[in-house]
Amino acid sequence: MQILFWSLAIFFGRIMDVSLGTIRINFIVRRKKIFAALIGFFEVTIFVAVIARVIQDLDNNIYGIFAYGAGFAIGTLIGITISDKLSRDLISTNIISTTKADEIEECLRQEGFGATCYNGFGKNGNVKIINVVCRQNYFQKLNKIIFEIDPETFITSHTLENQRGGFLYGLKKK
Repeated sequence: MQILFWSLAIFFGRIMDVSLGTIRINFIVRRKKIFAALIGFFEVTIFVAVIARVIQDLDNNIYGIFAYGAGFAIGTLIGITISDKLSRDLISTNIISTTKADEIEECLRQEGFGATCYNGFGKNGNVKIINVVCRQNYFQKLNKIIFEIDPETFITSHTLENQRGGFLYGLKKK
């Protein structure tokens, strides 16, 4: 019974510390130093307690090692999910379809995305470029809409540092 208890404690402790680590990295990237430092304190405190227990029971609790690895894997998934939910990052996405740009543009507007279009010149001649600015957590929806219409579409996106004015999908007007 004690082996089961400590294995579960290791498993859940590892989930917590890895999830916190993933969130901490997100705060570092967004230059939120104080939040990153506070989360780092708790992350490492939990980590040290967990690893100490794993090492202490190394000879008689092989399940602790498996719990440690499984906790790491699940903690990574949970941390990414939480980071995605917390993310308020804006992205600018450029969409280039050589055959169905008009259809993609129309569908994106019907789905509520703002789309700015301009002409470009690519390797094989003229192209229409569609630019959409939205929160990063809407990228999957945007991607799904585009690839249902044209799986050959070329898409690039990057994070925006600042934004002022314009229309952003998913944001309520004040």
